[in-house]
Amino acid sequence: AQQPQQHQQYAAYGAQQPYGAQQQTQQTQQPVAPAPTQQRPSAASALPPPPPAQPKKCVDRAATLAFSPTAPYVAAGTMAGAIDMSFTTSSTLEIFKVDFDGSTELPLAGAAVPAPERFHRLAWGTTGIESETHSLGIIAGGLVDGTVLLYDPSKVVGTATSSDDANGDSAASGAVVAKLNQHTSAVRGLEFNSFSPNLLASGAADNDLCIWDVANVSSPSLYPALKGAASDGAASVAGAETSFLAWNRKVQHILASTSTSGTTVVWDLKRQKPVISFSDPSMKRRCSALQWNPDVATQLVVASDDDRSPSLQVWDLRNSI
Repeated sequence: AQQPQQHQQYAAYGAQQPYGAQQQTQQTQQPVAPAPTQQRPSAASALPPPPPAQPKKCVDRAATLAFSPTAPYVAAGTMAGAIDMSFTTSSTLEIFKVDFDGSTELPLAGAAVPAPERFHRLAWGTTGIESETHSLGIIAGGLVDGTVLLYDPSKVVGTATSSDDANGDSAASGAVVAKLNQHTSAVRGLEFNSFSPNLLASGAADNDLCIWDVANVSSPSLYPALKGAASDGAASVAGAETSFLAWNRKVQHILASTSTSGTTVVWDLKRQKPVISFSDPSMKRRCSALQWNPDVATQLVVASDDDRSPSLQVWDLRNSI
C-alpha cells in the first residue's frame, strides 16, 4: 500500500533516487575540467594608444575673450583679478588672428590698445557691418570701475604691432569710439542682442541692468534701467551682484540675468519688468554664468562655480509654476 505513495513522491520531485542508484552515479561520473578559452584581442586593443592632445593655437595671456562673429579674429582683454608672472598692473585689449598654419602661437592682428582698467567681460557684436561703417563690428568691454568701452576693431586690425611705431599708437588711440558711464561698479554682464545687433545689455554689481542702443556708436542712447537684477522675488539680496546675462535665442525681447546670490531673473523688455525669478531651493549657490537653449525658448542652463558644490543646472520655465 505504501509503494504507490513512494512512486508518487519520486515522480513529483524527481530527486529522491534509491541509495544504490545515487552511489552508482557518483562512481561513474567524473568531473571534467572546462576547456581553456582563448580571447582574441579586439581591434581597439591592438591599436597603439593615441598621442596626448596638443593645442592647435595658444598664447600666454590672463584674459577674458570674445570671438568675432564674422571674421577669424579673437579679442583678449586683460582679466580683472588675475596676476601674471611679471606682476604688471597694466591693461590692454589685443586682437589675435585665428589661423591654422604651422606655428602654434596666435599672431597679433594689430597693435595692443591700452585700457584704463582691467576687463571683466568682452562682447563682440555685428553693429555697423551691414552699413559698412564698422566693417568688423563693435567690441564692448566691461571694466572694473563700471565703465563700458566700445571699440572699433577695424581700426586695430592691420596696424603695426610694435608699441614704438607712431602709426600703431594713433590707431590704438582711435580704436575707442564711445565710453558708457552708467554703472557705478564692476561690469560682469555684457552681451549684444542677436536679433537687434544695435542693442547691448550690461549688468554690474550695482544691481541694475542697462539696455543701450548703439546704432549710432559715437553717441549711444540708454533705455530706462531695469532695477533689481539680483533680487529674490520682491526682496533685494544684500551684497548680491549681477554676474552674467544672456539674451534669449528665440524671443528677442527676453533677457536673463544671474547673480552671486544664486538668483536668476528672466526679464520681459516690452513690459520693463521681470517675468520670473528662481534659485536652487536646496542651496543658495553663487551663479557664475548662464546660457539659453538655442532650440527651446523656455530652457536655460545656469552654472555655479561655488567651491562647496560646483554645478550645472538645466531649468525649464514651463515647470516653474
